[in-house]
Amino acid sequence: MAELQFPDAKTDEKIDRLLELAPAAELSPDLHRKISGAIAASLQPVKPMPSAGVLAGQFASIFLMFAAALIATMGVTGFRTLQAWQALGIVAILAVGVSLFSLVLAWQIRPGSLQKIPAKLSWAYFGVGFLTGAALLFPWRGTEAFVSHGWPCLLAGSAVAIPGGILFWLLTRRGVPLSAGAFGGTLGAIAGLLGLTVLQFRCIHQDAAHLLVWHGGVLVLSITAGVLVALAIERNGKGQRSKLG
Repeated sequence: MAELQFPDAKTDEKIDRLLELAPAAELSPDLHRKISGAIAASLQPVKPMPSAGVLAGQFASIFLMFAAALIATMGVTGFRTLQAWQALGIVAILAVGVSLFSLVLAWQIRPGSLQKIPAKLSWAYFGVGFLTGAALLFPWRGTEAFVSHGWPCLLAGSAVAIPGGILFWLLTRRGVPLSAGAFGGTLGAIAGLLGLTVLQFRCIHQDAAHLLVWHGGVLVLSITAGVLVALAIERNGKGQRSKLG
């Protein structure tokens, strides 16, 4: 596929100045050559983006590699306590989440991609799926030491989500998302899912209430933080452009 080329900001300024000198009716041959030369001199090669499917596969693969490294480091003590059907069920839910968020993120950063599932709906779908799965797969136990057992998981999952969000931002910064909030929230969702995945393997408190509140809380916090950070960056960028203008 041939590479695309675009003029830079300096060239736009040159063209504007040249057009100011142009007659109202038509450009003279000499001025036309000057404009064409200014454009051609500043063209820069741009590498075409892979398809949305390829991007989604890359995101999912990197997620799995990063998760495997963290799980190997932090241990699988909690996962060993699960029954086979519980383990299969929760792994299936997490796998669907990875695939869903990877695809939605790929759709957002690739111009012209048809977003078959809006970002907010993807967060809601996985949230409902995780809550339903946790409620059905795991037992409901007493609430003794609920907070003392829960907040360390919330902190640990959030600590994993932060570098995960930075990693996926570095992977997607070449993209052109149409909505800063949706993009930031999806980055937060896939980063939060990374933290949640590590917790599912590490945490020994495998009961429904703990998973719903503290593990699910990592995902909610990550999505919220991603949306807020993205909107703050967008507002700051617009403010700087308005001052320059």
